[in-house]
Amino acid sequence: MQEAVEPRETMRGLPRFVQPYLTWVTGVPLKGGRQLIPWSPNKAGLLGLAQIAVGIGIGARALHPFTAWSVPVLLLSWLLTSGGMRRLDVVVVHQTLHRMFARTAWANRAVGELITTVLWRTPYDENRKEHLTHHAYPCSTKDIDTTYLMSTGMRPGMTRSEFRRYLWGALLSPRHHGGFFLGRLKSNVAGVRPRYRLVMSLTWLAATAAFVGLTGWWVEYLVLWLVPVSVVFQSCTYLYTMTEHRWWLFGNREKLSRHQRDLLTFGRVCGEAVPGPEATGVRRALAWTRWTYRMLVVHSSYRMFVLVGDTVQHDVHHVKPTCDWANSNYVRSEDIDSGSERYTEVWGSLADHLRAAGQVDDNRVGLPDDLAITVPAPEQVRRDPQGSRV
Repeated sequence: MQEAVEPRETMRGLPRFVQPYLTWVTGVPLKGGRQLIPWSPNKAGLLGLAQIAVGIGIGARALHPFTAWSVPVLLLSWLLTSGGMRRLDVVVVHQTLHRMFARTAWANRAVGELITTVLWRTPYDENRKEHLTHHAYPCSTKDIDTTYLMSTGMRPGMTRSEFRRYLWGALLSPRHHGGFFLGRLKSNVAGVRPRYRLVMSLTWLAATAAFVGLTGWWVEYLVLWLVPVSVVFQSCTYLYTMTEHRWWLFGNREKLSRHQRDLLTFGRVCGEAVPGPEATGVRRALAWTRWTYRMLVVHSSYRMFVLVGDTVQHDVHHVKPTCDWANSNYVRSEDIDSGSERYTEVWGSLADHLRAAGQVDDNRVGLPDDLAITVPAPEQVRRDPQGSRV
């Protein structure tokens, strides 16, 4: 029986100049491929800042003058800005919590505190405590990400129609977004420790109010900053969190073997194999058109706005948390090539990753056949009284 070709390897015959893009969008380099631009923590942070600047710049241009074309441009602006914010949050701040962004503990703290202040996220100490608990008890009820998803109404075993109603209900819910954002604000001003962090939060609030008051840019602030930092940011965070792990795989148990913990996380690879040679003529042209559209629009959007930075290879972070995370796509590829069997991956889009995470297909988890596991029967889950907070 002929061994199946990995989807990324089917792209080997495409022009050389598109290969760096394909490596970025899929998160998988070609076997034996050479890395053209080595990444670093600082470059990752600067890319987040640049994306925010571009998003705000495009949005400002759309507002003045405001025309019918401004609406889709503003939507793009919000996605770009929130995507840059999430790069700073889920990539940079995340690594500062593990003290893997800067060389010293105080530098990691300084970077983490600065970004979380500007984005109204959980202060460093509390954030780090919650995240290390997530690593110690992933997908258990001690994991704040698990309780967050439960608080939105997520549960295992939903049918496709049930899940679709739940998904759109949460994305469009004022209660969800209001609770999420209120929790973020409260974490910055109520009972904040240490005291310098409260001073930072109040100073940022006062500086923002003064700047907007003096310039009169109230509309610009609300449209170009507040919308992306709240509703859009939270929507992307919600979608990201749902596929971060196979949340229900082992019934939210706290004690798991190493193999079980590895199965909780998978490579969320974006993309699909190129059309095969069997189609000819018009069918072949249509197949390539569809493939190109999905790569440029569907998968690239997912990577730019939701699955940002190194989060495609989030399984590497759990397997080798002290690795060269800025270049984790090559770290993961080399680890697999060396014979490591600690990784699983799912190719496709957000919909495919939702199925793989066990959110949609009733009682079946989207693992390879030899690893297929039945999700435990749904249990009554408690709703988080504190609302949505991650």
